[in-house]
Amino acid sequence: MTKKEILKTVIVDDNPEDIQILKQCLAHYTHIDVVCTCNDGKGGLEAIMIHDPDLLFLDIELPDMSGIEFLESLDEKVFEKCRIVAYTSYVDYMLRSFRNHAFDFLQKPVNRENLNTIIRRLETSWSPTKKATIGTIAKAERHLMTYINQMDFLLIKLKDIGLFEYDNKQRVWMMNVAGISKPIKLKRSVYNKDIISLSNDFVQVHQSYIVNIDYLMKVVDNVCYFYPPFNLIKDVKVGKTFRKNLINIVIELS
Repeated sequence: MTKKEILKTVIVDDNPEDIQILKQCLAHYTHIDVVCTCNDGKGGLEAIMIHDPDLLFLDIELPDMSGIEFLESLDEKVFEKCRIVAYTSYVDYMLRSFRNHAFDFLQKPVNRENLNTIIRRLETSWSPTKKATIGTIAKAERHLMTYINQMDFLLIKLKDIGLFEYDNKQRVWMMNVAGISKPIKLKRSVYNKDIISLSNDFVQVHQSYIVNIDYLMKVVDNVCYFYPPFNLIKDVKVGKTFRKNLINIVIELS
C-alpha cells in the first residue's frame, strides 16, 4: 500500500477505556483513520455496513454476542476488503479467530511493539481487491499456520514444505511437509493462487501440483524428481501449459 492510502478503521469493544487506549495507539499512524467505535456486536455489524471499513479491531467478548459469532455472521464480501484483528485478553480464542478469517491477533493490554508488527504486516499485504483469507492460510513471517484437528495447530516453516497436491475426490489441496508422514489437508477455500503467493519458491508445474523449487532435483520425461526427504515421491508430472514457465524459472536460478 502507498502512504496516501487512508484505511478506514472501526473498533468494536464493550470497554470504553480499552477503546480509548487503542485509539491513542492508532493515532501514531497517519494512514489509519478511526471512523467509528462500537460497544456491542449489533452496533459493530451496522458500522461495517455504513462505513465499509478497511480495518476492524474486534473484541472477542461482547455483551450481545461473541466475537466468533460476529465473524461468522459477516458476509463473505466483507472479507474481500476488510482486515480483521481479533482483540482480546483471552489467548484461547486465537485459533478460532484465525479460522474465522481474522487477519491477526492482538492481546490486551495493547503492546505497542505487537501493534506495530500488525500494522507493518497490514501495510505489506493490504490491497482493496486482495481477499483477506489469512485464517485459511495463516502466514507469520516465513511460517504457515494450519490446524490438524479441532483443537491443535501447527506452525510450519515454508522451507519445510516440499509440494502441494490437489485431491480431486476431496476437492482440497494437500501439503507435503518434511518430518510429517502424512500430507496435511488444507481448507477448500484455499486455491492455487493463495499457495503460490506464499513464496516465490512455490511453482505450479501441473494443474494438480505445486512444488517447492528448492527440492526439485530434475525433470525427466516430464516427471519431477526431488531431493530428500521428498525423493520417494515420483508421480508428479509437469503439465504442458506449465512447462515453459518452469523452464524460465530454472534458467533464472541457474
